[in-house]
Amino acid sequence: MTGTGAVSPAGTDSESHALGLLAGWSLCEALGSGFEEFDHAIGCRVASTEHTEGLPRHVSLGLSAAREAVEDAGLSDRERAETDVVAATAISAIVELEVAHRDGVAPPAGWFGFDLLTERVRAELDTGGRSLTISTGCTTSLDALGAAVDAVASGRSARVLVAAADAPLTPAVVAGFQRVGALSTRPVSPERASCPFSRERDGFVLGEGAAALIVEDAELAAVRGARPALEVCGWGSVSSAYHMTGIRKTGEDIARSMRQALDNACVSASAIDCIDAHGSSTPLNDSSEAAAFAEVFGHRSGSMPVTAQKGIMGHALGASNLLEVVGLAVLLPKGVLPPVKTTTTETLNEPVDLVLDEPRHLRPEYLIKTSSGFSGLHSACVIRVIS
Repeated sequence: MTGTGAVSPAGTDSESHALGLLAGWSLCEALGSGFEEFDHAIGCRVASTEHTEGLPRHVSLGLSAAREAVEDAGLSDRERAETDVVAATAISAIVELEVAHRDGVAPPAGWFGFDLLTERVRAELDTGGRSLTISTGCTTSLDALGAAVDAVASGRSARVLVAAADAPLTPAVVAGFQRVGALSTRPVSPERASCPFSRERDGFVLGEGAAALIVEDAELAAVRGARPALEVCGWGSVSSAYHMTGIRKTGEDIARSMRQALDNACVSASAIDCIDAHGSSTPLNDSSEAAAFAEVFGHRSGSMPVTAQKGIMGHALGASNLLEVVGLAVLLPKGVLPPVKTTTTETLNEPVDLVLDEPRHLRPEYLIKTSSGFSGLHSACVIRVIS
């Protein structure tokens, strides 16, 4: 990874995003105007960003992150033109679709194609390279990262820009997730709602945002003098075909995706130093993840540091995983893991060494990132920190 970009509730560029994560404070708030019909509607908003006129919100966020990633990677005009694009979104222009339906107006042509983000990023790069659009729910951006890694590793691509964006803070989405029991609705202050691995957890909190990064061949990156922060060594993805919204309590499908990633990376489980968990703050996900960690890492699982970034910035659906990877790309080379302060030592309810209260100083060599989504999808990737 030779360039990163981020727009999130924690910050509107990679560095401020990482600093927001490092603080560990929840960024959840009451959604207010437009959500008056709900007894309980909370979320994590992007505080401010330049909006590109005439584009859906998620595309505007995605373009901002892509611009930063390209600049951070130091790509020349020629290198940009030769860069392939893989873009990801779980629900695309859902805000604009609901507004059009509510107001009875004709939506702008092309706004609701899932490939709009891909095409706008390609136009931004002025590239004629390959492009791919991925939409696999909450695992979307990790799957997009895996597709980019495969393209580079196979020699089909020298360089890929991966971008992911979602902006789901709209009544239709809140209502839908509430209906299936996925969101936190307990009567506490918004900042306490997302508490991964806590006994108080009752559901996730919606967020929004976008992330982007450049994945390129290590030798080509070295030739042009790029200084990568992380190396994606391998990834895996499984479809359990178990349940539309449920997960096996044993965590066996999550564990299977982790083993796939380890095998693809040619890295043993004993080499992994820490875990960046999906950590959605739902009762079933967090307990199933803990079970998966125990299955893959055995007795070590209780003492391996675990980070859970959704406790800070909520769950930005298809953008969430790439946002978490970007946070790691900034923080891990500095030898620090972000904490979560909504879960405490007293409320921790799973046998994991969750990074709590304060940042954890650690210089890992390898970590594994996990992700789960509706319809039984589970993905994972193995990342090496380049010292």
